[in-house]
Amino acid sequence: MQQSKLIRQLKILSPAELKRLFQFLKSPFYNANPAMVKLYLLLRAHYPEFDSKVLSKEKVFRKLFPDRTYDHQKLLNLMSDFMAILEQYLIVLQLEKDELEQKKLLLQSYLERPDCYEIFEKKVWELDNFLDAQPFRDESYFQEKKDLNLLFFGHPGTEMASDGQEALQNALRYSEASKALLSAKLHCSWNAWENVVGARKAINLSSLSDYYKNNPLLILYEKLAVLQSHPDIAESLQDLVQMFTTHVRSFRQNDQSNMLKILLNFCNMEVNRGKTEFIGTSLSLYKSGLELGSFLYKGRLKESTFHNIVTFGTLNREFEWAQSFIETYQHLLDANVREGALALAMGQWYCEKEDFEKAVEVLNYSFSEPLDIYKAKATTIRAWGEIFWNDDSYFDFLIAQLDALEKYVRRNQDVTPSLSSGMLKFVIYTRRLVFLKWEGKDFLELKNELKAEPNVVLKSWLLKKAV
Repeated sequence: MQQSKLIRQLKILSPAELKRLFQFLKSPFYNANPAMVKLYLLLRAHYPEFDSKVLSKEKVFRKLFPDRTYDHQKLLNLMSDFMAILEQYLIVLQLEKDELEQKKLLLQSYLERPDCYEIFEKKVWELDNFLDAQPFRDESYFQEKKDLNLLFFGHPGTEMASDGQEALQNALRYSEASKALLSAKLHCSWNAWENVVGARKAINLSSLSDYYKNNPLLILYEKLAVLQSHPDIAESLQDLVQMFTTHVRSFRQNDQSNMLKILLNFCNMEVNRGKTEFIGTSLSLYKSGLELGSFLYKGRLKESTFHNIVTFGTLNREFEWAQSFIETYQHLLDANVREGALALAMGQWYCEKEDFEKAVEVLNYSFSEPLDIYKAKATTIRAWGEIFWNDDSYFDFLIAQLDALEKYVRRNQDVTPSLSSGMLKFVIYTRRLVFLKWEGKDFLELKNELKAEPNVVLKSWLLKKAV
């Protein structure tokens, strides 16, 4: 029974949700079978693992029906009925969180009942006011307004010559606004896909109605689409960040997260190209995302996001803030990656603090994920490079480390081709840099080559050393 669908569904409930389920099952409106409550009480005692040997089907049946011989089909039917009620319970929980959906269902209920036009009309305006009271003016808002006007238009009691005409006109306007916003968002998603796969296609956003062309959400998505596809003619990044910051509270969380991702991808790409002036902007965006909760998914923080935030915090010399971030957010990492993520984070932290020997010590950790291995090896080489810069007796050791890293990268093609290429270039340029330093030669030619190279791991550090 431990592997049953019912047990798997009960495991996803939080302790509070499991407790409320008891009240739900006791309600005769939803459940008239007392065996269901008994089964719940029996199972609840073994939450959340449900791994006790007493949960075999035969033992559970004996507890539920002590006077009957084991009836496999009867138990299966009871479990199936329990599953149906459990899913109904999940629907109710979800509906409790969605006030808009509650109001829409109530309105639909009055629509379907005869002689209710007066109260139906009243509920239409209540829902209309509810929508307008929300801060959002995105495609969902306009879609809801369109649907509401069509619902009002379609009621037999609505006067077609006046109210019906106005409702239909409104529905058309809202429909156009929703389509324009969705189109702008899709263009941004298309651009993001093109940037990943390397394809490029022209964008042509249609002209907009005066009714919704001043919508901040639409304007920002359009400008972000230009930033993604034509950064050379895009508006100033600082202006885009300012616009985002000004209006962010009027955007839904998914739009906040999507826009942050676009802005951060651009800023981080520029930093990777050696443009250090974008470091502060990236950090500012990461701080905004933390404040808004935009980086959390199901209460968890991705390891890559965690590492990026530490990286930009330390690059911006905000060491106390970065350390506080690590301490505050480490528990939101998945347990199976937490230890490695902390090693990477502290390696980066010590490296920027110029405690390079401590950075090497921390990064001497058995990482399992290919991306983590590459990050750790690159940071370790950087730390040894800094040590060599102050003590040239480490020359042979550092060259040996670079040779070993080059062999590793060439043999292990388990990351993206772009990262593998960038890592190889990092090794090559670092080796050249070390030899020039060792021989006391000028870095100018190497520095100019580096500036023109779009894909080099730790390019900013290499440019900093090539002076």
